[in-house]
Amino acid sequence: MSFRAGFRAEIARLARTRLDLALLTVAPALLLASMAAMIFPGSLSALKVVVVDRDGGPLARAIVRNIAASPRLKLVGVTPQAGAALSAVRREEAQAVLVIPRDVGSPRAPRQPIEILYQAQFLAAGSLTSTYLRLAAGEALADAAGRQAHLGGIDTLRRALPGLHVRLLGNATLSLEWYLGLLLGPGVLHLAIAATAIGSAGLLIRDKSFAAFARDTPAPASWLVGRMTPHVVAGTLWGVAWMLWMTLARGYRLEGSLMIVVLGMVLLFVATVSIGLFLLAVTREVATALSGAVIVAGSALAYSGASLPIDGAPWPARLWSALLPLTHYLRLQMDEVMGAALRPVLVEAGALLLYPALPGALALWIITRRGGKA
Repeated sequence: MSFRAGFRAEIARLARTRLDLALLTVAPALLLASMAAMIFPGSLSALKVVVVDRDGGPLARAIVRNIAASPRLKLVGVTPQAGAALSAVRREEAQAVLVIPRDVGSPRAPRQPIEILYQAQFLAAGSLTSTYLRLAAGEALADAAGRQAHLGGIDTLRRALPGLHVRLLGNATLSLEWYLGLLLGPGVLHLAIAATAIGSAGLLIRDKSFAAFARDTPAPASWLVGRMTPHVVAGTLWGVAWMLWMTLARGYRLEGSLMIVVLGMVLLFVATVSIGLFLLAVTREVATALSGAVIVAGSALAYSGASLPIDGAPWPARLWSALLPLTHYLRLQMDEVMGAALRPVLVEAGALLLYPALPGALALWIITRRGGKA
């Protein structure tokens, strides 16, 4: 009954307070819509490249034609001078440079490699550009090798070697929209729900104490859990809406189970509310608790290991990553995106259950016990 009373009280409060209701409804919608608009183009295209052609022969011209015909690349210039090409990269007029050496098509000349140069500062765009350049140049080289073998006669034939097939896990289209959407959606909602939960529970503080609340509320712990439930439900619903947008509307594929991902979202937002209550119970100041939530949830994406590698980092960074609930949720989510085995998913789900069991339970004890004695 106390849980139901707390749930109804929070629903009634949200209905009366338009600002708080907007923080759970309008604000997440605007944040998710703005992110969807920013990453809507999906895969990077029209990646600008400059070719440094030091040969000018038939093979070099074939490589240039393949690059110009590539649907993902945009050839912005061909020059014999490397300096001009590097200047274009420095001015951000190109993402990469392909250098064709002299005598590239001559079988008797010393073999010099075709070089691909890209600015490491633009890691994602540069890496993708490098991949597409390798494909375009490799196709021209393979055609040239086939023609030379045919002209050389039967003595040049070799037994065919087995092919090599590369399959990308989880993001076969190399889409930045799918990659970033899987990270940014949960990350933004994680921070938003932490803020709304702290703001709601902070209204129970009187004179920097929960004493009045604990004294006047039957079964205050159960009542408080009921009060926090709408925030967990709102975060989960927005998370589900975001995943449906990415999969149904945008057409990206989840190899594993969407239901497991939804369960992970529930656990993530339960953990989020638990940490928010713990910060509020310890500080007994809404502003300080919100600042702590920004530190925890705001840094979560960077330290989750999904955007920047955490392996090999100093142990404080690895420890902080392991303490963050978003780390465990993203691992669970990415396992399902790739269709991984169930055991790693259960491990991450178990880690998420520790947050309501430890900081969440401790927060309830502080609020309802020590608060009542104050």
